[in-house]
Amino acid sequence: MNIIRKGFLATAAAATLAFGAVGSAQAHAFADSILNVSNLRFLNSAGAQFTAADFTTLVVDNTSSATATFNALTLNAATGPICAGTCPGGVNGPLPGTGRFTPFPAATLATLPNATFGFGDTSLTGSALEPGGANASTRATASVSASPNTTAGTANTGTTSSFVFSLGAADSMTVAFDADAHTVAQVPIGTSPESVAAARLSWSIRIINLDDANPLTSTVLSYSPNQINGDSNVSRTHAFAGTTAYDFAGFLSATSALLTAGTNYQLTIQHSTFADARQEEIPEPATLAIVAAGLLSMSLVSRRRKS
Repeated sequence: MNIIRKGFLATAAAATLAFGAVGSAQAHAFADSILNVSNLRFLNSAGAQFTAADFTTLVVDNTSSATATFNALTLNAATGPICAGTCPGGVNGPLPGTGRFTPFPAATLATLPNATFGFGDTSLTGSALEPGGANASTRATASVSASPNTTAGTANTGTTSSFVFSLGAADSMTVAFDADAHTVAQVPIGTSPESVAAARLSWSIRIINLDDANPLTSTVLSYSPNQINGDSNVSRTHAFAGTTAYDFAGFLSATSALLTAGTNYQLTIQHSTFADARQEEIPEPATLAIVAAGLLSMSLVSRRRKS
């Protein structure tokens, strides 16, 4: 009789372990965000481009950063590209055949490989005070596949341009540029709980009067276009499975209040992209029921042996 009980106990334990090992649901989440700003120029009230000769003081500081995360591994770089995890396209791109700052074709999105990585890239060229203007691009891509542990791919990239200046003659300043914005979040239908994909963009410009100590009156321009900022936020979860994409391409501009001659101003442009894909694999309800039944059987057999 003890032999039967021991056999039953072993069977219950084996079944519990087997279902716990292979009964978990599959998952995949993908997020991508790209922001290209081109031909960014500073224009005077006559519509002509400011040049360095128009300023009595001009100090320019450009910085950029790329952060990519794969599970507990986080990599940082002053410029991209940077990949944490195994990017299918290697360090130069998240997928083969895709440009540095080019969205994936719809057909590619439908057949994305099950890979977990975070990818970030940045580029900054030209000058807002020279012909052709300034060009800034950032990309953040994250992908996560099924795993027995909590996994995440995250990327956050950005550039910041700061100008401290004073004008030789009073004038307004218009910032004008072409924007190409793209975000996508994808969680396939049938994905297990705890799968999330999110992407967003951020771009803003602010000019403040450094000679005015009052924060309520020192701002002469504050511009964060919805076409790049709030409208670009996309996300998907297992409860809202599928793909959400956002695209914008167009010309944007904003004009400051009058800037007085000889006054010290600071102009700051912030430009960033963010993508996050994460998944925590958990047992399916049916698997949980089987595991519970196995544990209950083991408990009952154990109690009978003691009685």
